Amino acid sequence: MHTGTWGGALARLEAHNAAVRRIRCRIDKVFGTAKRCYGLRRMRWLGIAKAGLQVRLTAIAYNLRRSWRLLEPISA
Repeated sequence: MHTGTWGGALARLEAHNAAVRRIRCRIDKVFGTAKRCYGLRRMRWLGIAKAGLQVRLTAIAYNLRRSWRLLEPISA
């Protein structure tokens, strides 16, 4: 007979993950798109301030493109 070595911790962990899964999925999608399409795999500039600027500019570009696609009329 196998008894759980996690005790009640595994049940608490699964309950917590179920609660944040939808939010985490949406956030990871944005970061994945930024890495894949907008070049955030590597920083172009050195330094915290310039790297932060690159991340903010990438977020602006992502939001502009997303808002343009949301406002675009659906063609049938």
